Amino acid sequence: MTPEQAKDGLIHEQPQGYSMTPQWVIKAAPKHVWLYDWLRARYGGLDETFPGVDTLAEEFGVSRSTIERTLRELRKVGALEVRPRYKDNGAQTTNLYVTKFYPPAASA
Repeated sequence: MTPEQAKDGLIHEQPQGYSMTPQWVIKAAPKHVWLYDWLRARYGGLDETFPGVDTLAEEFGVSRSTIERTLRELRKVGALEVRPRYKDNGAQTTNLYVTKFYPPAASA
């Protein structure tokens, strides 16, 4: 296994287009798992993903507000991290979405 094949001890095997959803995500956000799965399966799974909200809304045939609400819920439970990205001139471009496989650490 090469470093490119594994990340955090996980292998994303063929065929492409499938994802593994941890039980903690299903339990924490059962109504929002569809977007988590889509981000992992369609946009790289174990890697960071780059789709815009409009792209996601178009792919699902839902409104921007549905995507935004679902992203907020996935962030709230710790299943998704959203990082703003910026162009060289300082203008913001699309966000970077990182799906989390492991549950967030418990707060002390």
